[in-house]
Amino acid sequence: MVRDLTIRPARPEDRPAMERICAHTWDWGDYIPEVWEDWLAEEQGIILVGELQGQVVALNHVSFQECGQVWLEAMRVDPGYRRRGIAGRFLDHSVAYAREQGARVVRLGTSGTNTAIHIMTARASMDRVGAYVLRTAEALACGAELTFLTPKNAACVEAYLADSPVLAHTRGLYSADWSWQELSVERVTRFLDAGQVAGLFTLDGDLRALTTIHAVAEDKKVWIGFADGQPEAVTDLVSRIRGHAAQMGAERVDVMLPDVPWLCHAFQAAGFGVGDWDGELWIFERWLNQSDGDGHDG
Repeated sequence: MVRDLTIRPARPEDRPAMERICAHTWDWGDYIPEVWEDWLAEEQGIILVGELQGQVVALNHVSFQECGQVWLEAMRVDPGYRRRGIAGRFLDHSVAYAREQGARVVRLGTSGTNTAIHIMTARASMDRVGAYVLRTAEALACGAELTFLTPKNAACVEAYLADSPVLAHTRGLYSADWSWQELSVERVTRFLDAGQVAGLFTLDGDLRALTTIHAVAEDKKVWIGFADGQPEAVTDLVSRIRGHAAQMGAERVDVMLPDVPWLCHAFQAAGFGVGDWDGELWIFERWLNQSDGDGHDG
């Protein structure tokens, strides 16, 4: 039956089918109905849907990031059509589509307990490159000031990141609202321009801790995408971020922490605990070789 599956770009009239499929994702439903219109309209992404005998039975979102990176998300298959190889077909199609568009790497995230997806990613020559846990703290009024770095600090920040053990552990990746990509020099430059990098310095002017921060206004939260530094300094810095969140009207601060024990302890000391999703998220990636057929560099 998978041979008869037709994969095509989604259209506005596919919304009822999407809502039917997403009604079975979790007990509370799914977030896709809330972002469907935005995804349809975006220029840097595409929603793909799969049809069998004229009925939409699956969907997937392909998000194009900068520097040839692609993030795959929101794979959904109608419960009545699962275990038929549809998800695997979608993954293969998405990887091929990304390569055709000139991508150099494809990534996705899934639960650490989702064995079926782990098997599927292995078949697609994707490697696991990280494991993360969600940690959350309520916004908290406090007096310690948060220092935002500016483009004048660019050289200092770039040198710090070049030697960052956390960034080396995450293979150069940072997260922002449940997606991962490279913390490149270009992206750091934009973060500095936008006031999205915070740090703590020694009296001699050396960085003791560094974070990237992203406000998610619609969810009234602040997202910490990357953090590194001396453990006590990290605890101090992220505590200040809780205070900054309160000042800007946010209700909480979220972070996806990599499996770096000292970093997890530093956030715990700052009041961060298990969030509204208690599990481990695994990140998989596949580097694409444009010159050969299977597109895998190893």
